[in-house]
Amino acid sequence: MYTLCTTEKTALQQWQFEQAFLEYSLEVPYDDITISELCRRAGLSRKIFYRLFDRKADVLYALLDHTMLDAAGYTPDPSVGPGELHRFLAFWRSQKPLLDVLQMNRSSSMLTEAAIRHMKRENSKFLHCFGTDEAGYGREILLFYVSGIFSLLLDWHQQDFSASIDQMADALMYLLSTTPIKHTLTNSEG
Repeated sequence: MYTLCTTEKTALQQWQFEQAFLEYSLEVPYDDITISELCRRAGLSRKIFYRLFDRKADVLYALLDHTMLDAAGYTPDPSVGPGELHRFLAFWRSQKPLLDVLQMNRSSSMLTEAAIRHMKRENSKFLHCFGTDEAGYGREILLFYVSGIFSLLLDWHQQDFSASIDQMADALMYLLSTTPIKHTLTNSEG
């Protein structure tokens, strides 16, 4: 667990640990990260670390959760393109160092888990994008779409963002606005 900060000072200290963790993780595998070195890089004491986090994994959880929150307020360069999908994709492309760390440490699934935790808090807003939930499958819809979107995002990162934001936005829009599985199943039954 990590502490939910209630003061500007503790929020800044937490951010310092998160940034030190990110930079450190780009240099060494996760298992080689020590709390002592993390504290040294953050310029803060072990006492402060343990006031904010129970263990080093919690720094990554906090970083992911805070990144999810940062995504909501991200404003890309106007040349990125119109709409929320373009903004979403531009934000995650800007988070390449974090995605690199997750990929290097085979921890990419943690991003999807963080996204799902975040979306569950925003459940009604997110599900509204997909119409009404007349069948009562809100949780399943959330898991399906969030997992799929973040899997595509992680694949895009693995491909070194070779597709443009426009291409990715078009692909996501197509996938979000069609039901290819239903269409395929309907056609195969005939």
